[in-house]
Amino acid sequence: MPTTRIQAFSDGVFSIVITLLVLEIRVPQVSGGDISQLLGQRLVTMTPKFLSYALSFAIIGIWWVAHHHFFDILKKSDRGLLWFNNLFLFWLVFIPFPTAMLGDYPRERIAVMAYGAVMMCAGISFSWMRYYAFFIGKLAYPDIDHGLLRRAMLKSVSNPILHLLAIFLAFVNPGFSIALYIGIPLLFFVPSKLERQIFKSS
Repeated sequence: MPTTRIQAFSDGVFSIVITLLVLEIRVPQVSGGDISQLLGQRLVTMTPKFLSYALSFAIIGIWWVAHHHFFDILKKSDRGLLWFNNLFLFWLVFIPFPTAMLGDYPRERIAVMAYGAVMMCAGISFSWMRYYAFFIGKLAYPDIDHGLLRRAMLKSVSNPILHLLAIFLAFVNPGFSIALYIGIPLLFFVPSKLERQIFKSS
């Protein structure tokens, strides 16, 4: 089966999830004396919500780019890939909930751990989908270097591992976990050798 329908459906889900992120941010309602001063104070208190939105937007954007590159090197799809992609989208769609919870309770361990848990599950499902396509379903173009595929897998697997580490860091200090959450996307802004190869061939 071609991959075009999976890509079209997934792109629609990505755009909806990013939209849902901002819908969790409500305009503060103020009344009384100096509206401007009160509104400014309320906006300052909403800083964690803005930051959690920005963090999740960056992470979802990175996954969209990775998803795009991933399907660019697939020659075909099969039933297994359809369902594993749906599993990845299942976790992706759930991201707005822990994002909103982290924005409301940035110092609470359970909120910080829940955010990492959802990101970890999304990372595991994406990594498994890549592994299935590369090494089980044999869905990638046959001329792609298997060494590059293995290195791409290692980079992919590092995402859920780092989020698992951040979950455990929350028992020490939730701030350490949040710092790691911010650092993880920075590791994936730099394209891998496989992604650079895709850029050159496109």
